[in-house]
Amino acid sequence: MSSFSKDSLERVLRTTIQVAAAAVLALWIQAGSFSSLDWTALWQVAVFAAGLSLLMAIAGKQTGDPDNGSFLSKDGGP
Repeated sequence: MSSFSKDSLERVLRTTIQVAAAAVLALWIQAGSFSSLDWTALWQVAVFAAGLSLLMAIAGKQTGDPDNGSFLSKDGGP
């Protein structure tokens, strides 16, 4: 597995977990109880964020550091 693939996978997983946690909190507040959460909406939001995260990594590979998908170059500058 290439460095880019590992970095992208880590980025997508972190984004998905963070968005899912935020969605649980938001939907919990909206629903009023944990048992009546709209789990389908939660996963739709999390998967959408994961897709955007992957697209951003691919775009970063084209414009920034091709080894990790960052928009910053290897020397830390834009």
